[in-house]
Amino acid sequence: MQRDLTIASPCEQTLALLISTLALHDIRLERSFDLRSALHDQPECPCPHHGTTHCTCQYVVLLAYEPAPAAPPAVITAHECDGITRVLVAASEPGGRLAWPLLAALDEALTNATAEV
Repeated sequence: MQRDLTIASPCEQTLALLISTLALHDIRLERSFDLRSALHDQPECPCPHHGTTHCTCQYVVLLAYEPAPAAPPAVITAHECDGITRVLVAASEPGGRLAWPLLAALDEALTNATAEV
């Protein structure tokens, strides 16, 4: 099960809203990958989207931990290109389901993100 949404805002702004809204629902987000950090020492990394010698896109992977013990985290990816962020939320296990509290919190966060644009 997965959820997909495109938001007309920068990645970091979208992530800040996700983090603050999900925290209100006791869902902790942990950043497990950040493209900008990974490319910090690679100043001339070509961009597959723009064809430029320096990539200005952002790609972040977050793990969403619910308060329920032993529940596997959901995986949230955010990919920004040209100021548009695509957010994809998926269960971390094949065939896994996203929990309803997480889906409700995500809907609230993404509605807030869309309203602030």
